[in-house]
This record gives sequence, C-alpha cells and structure tokens, in this order.
Amino acid sequence: MPQTLKKYLIPAVLLLLGIIAASILLPIEQAEVDHQLIGYPDSDKQAHDLRVWLLGALCILPFIGSVIYQCLGTMDRYLVRSFLNSFLICFGALFIIMFLEDLQDNLSDFKQSDSVLSIMVRHYITKLPALIVFILPYSLMLSLLWCLGKLSRSQEIVSMIQTGRSVTRIVAPLVGFGLFCTVTCHIFNYYWAPNADRLEAEILLEAKGETVSAANAVAYQNHDDSRHWFVGTFPFAHSQGAPLESVIIYFIDEKKGITKALYSEKATWSKDTKLWTLSKPTIYDSTKPVIPDMPSITKSQEDLVVDWKETPWQIIKPGLKAPYLGIPGLKSWLANHKENPLSDKRSYLTHLYYRFAQPFICLITILLAAPLGIVFTRRGLGGGVAVAIFLCAGMIFCSTVFPTLGESGHLPPFIAAWATNILFTLIALYLFRRRMTGQPIYQIIKNLIPSSE
Repeated sequence: MPQTLKKYLIPAVLLLLGIIAASILLPIEQAEVDHQLIGYPDSDKQAHDLRVWLLGALCILPFIGSVIYQCLGTMDRYLVRSFLNSFLICFGALFIIMFLEDLQDNLSDFKQSDSVLSIMVRHYITKLPALIVFILPYSLMLSLLWCLGKLSRSQEIVSMIQTGRSVTRIVAPLVGFGLFCTVTCHIFNYYWAPNADRLEAEILLEAKGETVSAANAVAYQNHDDSRHWFVGTFPFAHSQGAPLESVIIYFIDEKKGITKALYSEKATWSKDTKLWTLSKPTIYDSTKPVIPDMPSITKSQEDLVVDWKETPWQIIKPGLKAPYLGIPGLKSWLANHKENPLSDKRSYLTHLYYRFAQPFICLITILLAAPLGIVFTRRGLGGGVAVAIFLCAGMIFCSTVFPTLGESGHLPPFIAAWATNILFTLIALYLFRRRMTGQPIYQIIKNLIPSSE
C-alpha cells in the first residue's frame, strides 16, 4: 500500500498544483486576450484565443509527464531518473549563470527605481519564458553527455545492450523527454518568449524613470477612410493611454490627391469612449487656399476630439519588428498586409516559420547528443564531447545565419527557418548509424584534420 500510494502521490500533487496555477493564470491571460482584441479588431482571433488553451496545457504538462513516467518499465524509469538528476543540475547551473550575468548588467538600472524588489520580480518573471527557451537545448546537450557518459564508464550501457536492447531502444525514453521539452518550448515560443524581449526593455526603462518608444517613424494607411498616418514616436505604454507623439495625418482623395493635412504634437485614444483627442492640432487645408496653390493653415487653440475607427494597436502594427511578435502577431500582420505591395513580408514569414521550427532544436539536440554520449571506451568519451562542442557551435551559427538569409531574400522563408533542423537531423541520423555499427565518432573530426606526415 505505501508503494502504491507513493506511485500516485506525485501525479496527484502535480495535478493539484497545475489546477491551482491554471485557476490563477488563465483568467489573467483571457483578460489580456480580450484587451488585445479591443485594440486590434483585425487580429487573428482564433490564434489569440489559443493562447489561453496553450497556457492551460502548460500547467498540466508536469502531471502528464509524471503519468507517462509511471507507465514506463523499470529500466526506462532508471534511465530517466539518472538523466533528470543531470538535467536539473545542468539546467540550474546555466539558469544561475544567466541570472547572475543579467543581474550584473541591469543592477544599476534596478537601483534607480523606488521599488527595486518589485521591478526585479516583474523583470525576471517576464524574462523567464525567453530564458527557458534559450537554455533548454544547451541543458539537454550537457546533461545527456554527462548522464550517458557516466553510465558508459560504469558499463551500465553495455549491460543494457547485453539484455537484448538496441542503442535506439535504450535512448527511446530520452527522445520522449526531448519531445516533452519541444512541446514546452513550442508553447512558450507561441507568444510569451518573443513578447518577453519587448517587455523586458519596457521594465528596465521604467526602472530608470525614462520613456522610450515602442516604435519610431510608423506609417499607417487606412484605405477605407483615406487617412494616412505618420507617427514619430510610439510610447511603450500606448495600450494604457499614453499619447502618440508627433502625429501627421493626411486626408487623401483618389482624384484630388492630398486634400488636408493635420499635425498634432500628441494624439490620445480612449479605450472607454473609442475617441481620439488631438492636442491643439495645426490643420493644412488645400481645399480652401488663401493664395493660389497654397493651403489654408489653421492653428487650433483647443483639442480636437474625433470619432475615427483606427486604434493605436492598428497604427503601430506596421512598425512592430518581427522578432518581438509571437505567432498570433505574425499571422495577424501577414493577413493585414497581404495585399500591400510595399510591405516586405520576408522577415515576418521567416520568423513565423521559425517560431514553429525552433522548438524542435530540443529534440534534435537529444538525437545529436545520444550517440555522442554512449561510448564503449574511455578514449571515445573525450572524442564525443569534442564533437558535441563542435556541433553545438555549428547549430548556433546556422540558427543565426539561415534566418538572416531568409529575411534578406537569399533563401525562401520556409527553407531558411527549417534549414538548421534539416541539416542537423541528417547529422544526428548519421551519428546514430556510426554508433549502432560500432564505429568511433570522434574519428570523423580526426579525418578532417590534414595529417602532418
């Protein structure tokens, strides 16, 4: 009975914690989605609604993982436990290193705030999804090399093979863990990790008491009402009612061209009334010329309140950078600029495909590290680590270069986003083949080095 109770206790506790986390986080996320759809009425509603479901799935993932673990055989559970010990140490070490490095860089900014502790907590909670997505592949690589190397030195891998298990069957539960991490990264990469980079800068500027724009020199064209906006500065807090600065609005007639231009130092949109307030605008009216071919100029002494359907979110969207947009934002941007011949869609398409491709790096890392970590001689362990470092550096390089080639138009966006995955999956399969046939993997690198003889 105690053993049975222990078997079901951990899944029950994880399920309870997941339900508690979901009851707290899901209403908050639903409110954020509703707020987003108010400001972006032309957003992809289904894509944003999916955020709530994905967050709920994230809350119960640990419970699902514990149930799967209980269904494994004795040898698989032993291998997973050994790997988890190494993984938690490697992940924790990398997390602490990244945390201390970030704290050292930003501590002077935190100190300028009146509420240092509050700003620091907000900063690191916001940064957490992006940090997890960044360090997970490296944690998997290090922990797998450590775990399998230790099992190889103690001849446990050889013992498993002598029971009739193949190398592929031995690492199967670890591949399952890689899939688990891939799903986790996919959820974070859907919205929260890209959004974290933008919010991080906002929090740091708030700590310093400074204001900075979320975008600059943004041009937006309302085809329906023939209003063309040019906004000099978009504050980060535009969603909380902060005014847009240096606003120029052109009114265009298809036959007559520009009929009127309006300049205002500040333009504020009310979420409650859905009205725009333009601060003492200057109006240039070409339909009422005082001198031939010269527009009439009027400087208003009062604020102008107008009922225009544009929202700040819609206007800023063309100025938002693709790296700071999640999948819902990228899909909405592409849908709204589908017919615009002047918009450069390559960057947004590349990042959209990359949002789906990047999480699979976790699974590919497992496939790369597994044959490198399983060795049958002490000499082979050092060679496997050397090859792993070499491949890790190559993966970092390719994951930067290929998307850049996609954004610049030298590669199709889909190929640019998935090229790193395809290349290193082929390498992983080749390494597995060498390991299963008993060929030393470190010899690959040695053969590439010219002999001095």
